[in-house]
Amino acid sequence: MRADAAGTVRDALIAAGARGLLVADENCPPALLAGLPPGTRVLSNRWDLCVAARDCGLEVSFSDFALPATADLELIACRVPKERAVVRHLINRAWHALAPGGRLLLWGGKHTGIKTHGKEAASAFGGAPEVRKLGTDYLAVATRTGATLHSLDDADYEVLRPLLAYGARVLFTKPGLFGWDQIDPGSALLAAQLPGIFAAGGAPARLLDLGCGYGYLSVAAHAHGADADAVTATDTCAAALLACAKNFAAHGIAGEVVPSDCADGIAEHFDLVLCNPPFHRGFAADQELCARFFRAAASHLHRAGRALFVTHRVVPAAALAQGVFRSCEQIAATPSFQVHLLQGPRRAPLT
Repeated sequence: MRADAAGTVRDALIAAGARGLLVADENCPPALLAGLPPGTRVLSNRWDLCVAARDCGLEVSFSDFALPATADLELIACRVPKERAVVRHLINRAWHALAPGGRLLLWGGKHTGIKTHGKEAASAFGGAPEVRKLGTDYLAVATRTGATLHSLDDADYEVLRPLLAYGARVLFTKPGLFGWDQIDPGSALLAAQLPGIFAAGGAPARLLDLGCGYGYLSVAAHAHGADADAVTATDTCAAALLACAKNFAAHGIAGEVVPSDCADGIAEHFDLVLCNPPFHRGFAADQELCARFFRAAASHLHRAGRALFVTHRVVPAAALAQGVFRSCEQIAATPSFQVHLLQGPRRAPLT
């Protein structure tokens, strides 16, 4: 047996066979997917991970952590997600998916709160906590021993709630997507530029909300004149897609909400791309991830199309745009955020 946590998890999944399930979010190491035998069951809330897992020959399902309530699994394994509500939701759902005596394996670095999560899982399952260090990570094992689940407070994870607003327009959101309980100040800064952009160049006939989250920018664009059927929104996160679809329905936006990895697989070209790109993947900063969104925007615009990007001031937006756009103009800024108008896409490849 390997001395590292991921290797131990891999061995356990192989031993469990069809009665094992890997739950993979953005923190799941790609090497683990590549090291599993074909047919291993994987559930992910990330479209990009689902694509990667299918390419490895794994049996994949895409959902917002909707674990099966079948009570027949021997093993469920998950690298600890970043958000506590997600972890607690997974623990609650895992109890219903596992057979009596089945095990939940959680692992992660000390900074992930793994020790606390391990104790909570054991308490919910009615057993004693088992946490040990393997390499640089900790592995927590909770065994379903109790007759009933001592449910953890997961902030009503599955419930879409009317928590936010764009002007008079109520926005639905939920745990499990980035910034779910707030209006992102960067997105608000970008949205404030839309009246001027639409006045100067007209409302776009086709608009792409790239990395849409719960659909704030799509709703803002529609409020400022984008046609109801002009908008396509895309994200890789299942929770984001659920919330965005709800907001489209609530505000009469007849456009599409599409799961994709940075618009990969979307063949259409657009007049305007709106984007607040991520610059973290899980717990770690990832500038290359941010750069992919610039390349994706260029690849999905008409030749005369424009893109509006908002980024944190630490992101070198002008440098990322260089090579994929002929023009990059900063049109708004705060001490924390910057908005750039990008024009002249060079049709850069997505990868």
